[in-house]
Amino acid sequence: MHITVITATDSQIPQPLHGKNLARLARECFANHQILTIDFKGVRTITQGFCRELFFPLITEFGADFLKSKLMVINLNDANEKLMQSAFKNLDDYFDKLSEVNHQGCDEEVFDMNQTWLIKAREIARENPVLTELVLGITDDAMRTALGHLSLEDIQFIARSNWLCFTPRFSSQFLMNINKEQPPIVEAMLGLTGSIC
Repeated sequence: MHITVITATDSQIPQPLHGKNLARLARECFANHQILTIDFKGVRTITQGFCRELFFPLITEFGADFLKSKLMVINLNDANEKLMQSAFKNLDDYFDKLSEVNHQGCDEEVFDMNQTWLIKAREIARENPVLTELVLGITDDAMRTALGHLSLEDIQFIARSNWLCFTPRFSSQFLMNINKEQPPIVEAMLGLTGSIC
């Protein structure tokens, strides 16, 4: 995929909001296993805020090695390249603040469970949407699509809510009779119906 910044943003001086929008397009591209080229042709100047909103969340979510192989930046003039390098000098501060916000006023165990569940749900929704119903019990197509488009920032925001993001797929009666049921029957019921009554 090839994105020309000046066309996508309709601006010669892209702002932080434009960076956030381009990061969303990048996620869609990566979810479809495509290499992304971001073309800065005609862009007069960029802001550090634009760079932070575009690149920092992608680095957090996908890692630097992934981006080196899947993301190309072309036609960056010397002044813009210096601005981008300056923005990247603040990367440690960004990670420190993100880590601090992630654990502020939040039950650590609930946060870990939510984050793990949401990351796995996003992975399943991206790779094989049919399995979201079988493995996770999610039958709503809109929910499957939304899960597949979550960013790491979205996941961490939801995970910090102090409310579990998932509900049991079994009834209280099933729990009371758990020793009477054989494991293969339980697995079959979950797999076929998505719940146990």
